[in-house]
Amino acid sequence: MRDIMNEIEIKTAFKMGYIQNFYREPAFRSIEQQFGIKRPEILVLIFLGFEDEVTAAEIVEFSGHLKTNITRAVVDLEKKGFLRRRTDSTDQRRQLLLITSEGRRVRAEFMPMLQEREAWMLSALNRRECEQFEVLLNKLARHTPNWTGRPQNLSPRRPPVRRSKSAIDGATTPAR
Repeated sequence: MRDIMNEIEIKTAFKMGYIQNFYREPAFRSIEQQFGIKRPEILVLIFLGFEDEVTAAEIVEFSGHLKTNITRAVVDLEKKGFLRRRTDSTDQRRQLLLITSEGRRVRAEFMPMLQEREAWMLSALNRRECEQFEVLLNKLARHTPNWTGRPQNLSPRRPPVRRSKSAIDGATTPAR
């Protein structure tokens, strides 16, 4: 078999998806079996454990997950007693989500497994490489809103071109 990782036209995206799938899929499958919660529910609990009193729409906006999946997850988590909703006192139309003590307990049980899996994933890198990788991931994450709002079209759009120091010989490099 040819080296798909380095020969496919979308090398970076393919590798990112490959790594993400091997990190997330086995871990989430284990959490589903152990705690009886589905993947979107796991995401909601992870998010609410970090920041309470947000709306389902804010989780959708942040995560990029489908609104129907997050809405269903909120309903199911509420039925299981892992979160509760309360009306925002400043805007009666908004329903704020709050993680319950049971939701915190379940989250506290599965998060160490995800952290350990992340540590194993990053164990191929030394400390300096991990720091560099974190800087690059942060840069890509901050840039995400700049490209995700673009409408999909069938013709490839080239990134803007800027002159590099080697422009003397007429070469250009994509803007970074």
